[in-house]
Amino acid sequence: MVQAKNEETHHDLLRDKQLQEFKQSLVEDVFGKDIQGKVPMEKVTMLIWQFRDDPRVVQFVAQFVAKYSGSTDVFDGIEFYLPQLAHMIIHLEVNWDDAILERFALIISQQSLHFALQFNWILQGAIEDYQPETIDGLPNPAYNAHFYSRCVKLLSNIERCVVYGTPRTSELQRMYEKGKISKQEYELLELADRRFNAAQLTMDEETTSLRDGCTTVHPEGWLLYKRKVRKAPFKRKPWKNRYFTAADRMLYCYGNPPVEGGELIRAMPLEGAKVSSVQGKYPYMFQVVNQHYLFTMRASSQEEAEKWMDQLKDEANSNSLFGDPLVNSLHSARDSINGDNTNHIINDLTPNQRERYEFYKEERNFVRSLCDVAESLRFEDRDRRKQLAPGYLGEVKIPDCVYIPMCNSTGVWRRVDSAITKETRVFNTKERCPVIMYFLTKCGEGKTSQSIDVATYMNERFEQSNPKEKVEPILEDSPMPDDIPAIESAGTREIDLDPQSRTGQKGNKQVQKFIKEHALQIMPNNLIRQLKTRRAASKRSMYDMATLPSHSVKIIDTAGSYWETDDDSVISNGNDPYAYYEHIDPECLVKAKQIICGETWAEKSERMLREAVASSLIDESDGSKYEVVGVMAKSNDDIRQEVFVMQMIHYYKSVMANEGLPIWLHTYRILSTSKDTGLIEVIYDATSIDGLKKSDGFPEEGGLLAYFHKVYGKETTSFHIAQRNFMLSLVGYSLVSYLLGLKDRHNGNIMITITGHLVFIDFGFAMGMAPGHEWSLERSPFKLTKDYMDVMGGERSACFAEFKRLFVAGFEAARKKSQIAMGLVEIMMYKSNFPCFSGTRYGDGISMKKFEDRLMLHVPDKDITKRALGLIEAAMHSNGTVLYDKFQFYSNGYIP
Repeated sequence: MVQAKNEETHHDLLRDKQLQEFKQSLVEDVFGKDIQGKVPMEKVTMLIWQFRDDPRVVQFVAQFVAKYSGSTDVFDGIEFYLPQLAHMIIHLEVNWDDAILERFALIISQQSLHFALQFNWILQGAIEDYQPETIDGLPNPAYNAHFYSRCVKLLSNIERCVVYGTPRTSELQRMYEKGKISKQEYELLELADRRFNAAQLTMDEETTSLRDGCTTVHPEGWLLYKRKVRKAPFKRKPWKNRYFTAADRMLYCYGNPPVEGGELIRAMPLEGAKVSSVQGKYPYMFQVVNQHYLFTMRASSQEEAEKWMDQLKDEANSNSLFGDPLVNSLHSARDSINGDNTNHIINDLTPNQRERYEFYKEERNFVRSLCDVAESLRFEDRDRRKQLAPGYLGEVKIPDCVYIPMCNSTGVWRRVDSAITKETRVFNTKERCPVIMYFLTKCGEGKTSQSIDVATYMNERFEQSNPKEKVEPILEDSPMPDDIPAIESAGTREIDLDPQSRTGQKGNKQVQKFIKEHALQIMPNNLIRQLKTRRAASKRSMYDMATLPSHSVKIIDTAGSYWETDDDSVISNGNDPYAYYEHIDPECLVKAKQIICGETWAEKSERMLREAVASSLIDESDGSKYEVVGVMAKSNDDIRQEVFVMQMIHYYKSVMANEGLPIWLHTYRILSTSKDTGLIEVIYDATSIDGLKKSDGFPEEGGLLAYFHKVYGKETTSFHIAQRNFMLSLVGYSLVSYLLGLKDRHNGNIMITITGHLVFIDFGFAMGMAPGHEWSLERSPFKLTKDYMDVMGGERSACFAEFKRLFVAGFEAARKKSQIAMGLVEIMMYKSNFPCFSGTRYGDGISMKKFEDRLMLHVPDKDITKRALGLIEAAMHSNGTVLYDKFQFYSNGYIP
């Protein structure tokens, strides 16, 4: 026992040493090198996390990233690591004096409407996590007043940032075009403007509620209230006297006024809520209802009831703009009480501000309405859902300017023009009704058929920060902030990188003075010590070299269609593992599509476009480029864990590509829009293996190998190409299944494409969490069935030998990038509500410990090949895989 305890102590000491080395390497890689504007966002994210107890370091890092956020690479990184950044913004800085990360989020939200929308949906889910009551009217065991309040206020502040933007952008743009300031001066002043706005919004409530005499009056007072549900089945629901207030588009119910220490009992979002009077047994009743909540209240008089209803309607419509310190208009308290404040504020907006306000509101409403289609169909009879779905989609209002937000800022802008209702498809399950819907979208907007990205379109249309590159400034550029002497302050030290660079400078002197006074703050002593320690270190063990991130992981872009995604990914890394399918005989692909999907996505989208022209849905005279976009809407399903798992698969896909390995993984977009709704990108030209085996064209005997022979031929070039496609994808999903502990791998959750690639879907069970938990049949490291082995040619085939080689190489590559991967997991595990990180089985760091064990960080490099091959051997001969497939067949009908 003593020996075991000593070994555990030694392991802890070794891990602490490695963590310190990791932190030093992060500081060196981000701040100790000339990054030339290419900020490694994965390391910046790790820095914030590793130094989360030091607000000065976090503030410095946040300002450092904001300085370079105009770079496409940096902003792509911010968007990719948004789940971790948002998680830290919500859950960190509880005891900090300054809302550092909140301000960072507001600065970026002013820069990008797309980012603001993505962050908005994350916050919406968090609000539902931490609200006082569940949608059933029961006390929420996860209620957290601090997190709840933070998310509500941040959600409101983001909309203010979106609407008001950077007030000085137009002025700075004119100064830049006239040559009065350089491009760099423009960027710094515009950033300073965004910082000022963010600081104003995150001031204390007492400060932000007043400016230029402008006061905000929110409705509040005592009302009688009746619960939606009974506490006990045989007890009546009595009226209770409760104190209500509405702010930030939320309705709050307290036992006593908050100023008297009253505890929050209930709350509901007012956005999209309907407020109406109720005729019943009692007088002066009214109710507030949305999709999930119903509040029924009684006033003391008809006048008071009407006053409350008017106020709540105004709060639901545009309360996020009230009390904004950036608004200089003075509105009287009487106007607010009478419900006139909404119109005053909307009318005071500039045309661009109003356009941003309408777009931000309509985009959220549009996405919500798509998820509402799935939610509404869920309550219909299962045999009628398919018939009703087109009509439900046809009722969705499509505003003039909305898009399907399943992309990043550098993705192609596609404005939704109309819905193709007759192509709507539903998936009938007992608890859910996912709906695949197709839309006709427009590129070019009539001006040009050339596609532009989301960021460019929004910058041009809504006048966000975007200095025009074609204008040459008259003056030479002013120095970068790093070259400007910073003011020494307590706890910091001035670092003079290049004192000679300050001589002979040209430019706008007033601007340079402003830049000097508002330059990036000095690096905190904590970071300086880490740099010195790192540079003083002369030797490191081979184990440390294997686990520390010596190079950044370049995240592969996934913008584009199904085929374009994979092709672009490979070309960008100088390696083309997907070239094989290009040489599959067209006749073979025709046979495959007839069994798998009936028509390829190219054929289907072309057909829908022809039909749209025939139906006059497309105006060919306006010069716009039209495309069909598909998306799946889901409800009654928390897909946030799937978002995280897909991010990790995307990360490992990038790791393999960066290493030059031809391992194949398909990543697709998953967008969680609340705690139980979301959108998922459609996977084209594919079906589940269960669906494949149930199809009429699937061979009665011989399994997958017989299907491959039927479609691609026996020992033909097309067969070998499809076989290799199958093997490359099987390697990829075997690796991520093992590393991320993906379970529930029945054949309904594994898809196959017309080119032979496998695609794994549905990640509700991850990080070792499995159906049946400790009684789970899925004990295998990953799924490797006889069916799969037959397709590869058996244990002695060259194809299987290549499978083993690539699996070992991929596992070694994953180990080399283990610190970043563990950091991403650790961040999302912190105060997490994900099932895979919660409860006695997976919470308290248990999932993290198992993830470390799967990475085999305690195993020397020389032993990894043997261990990795052992995983393959265990997977090949796993009885649990066979038993689980049989269990799923008898319980759910999925064919093994």
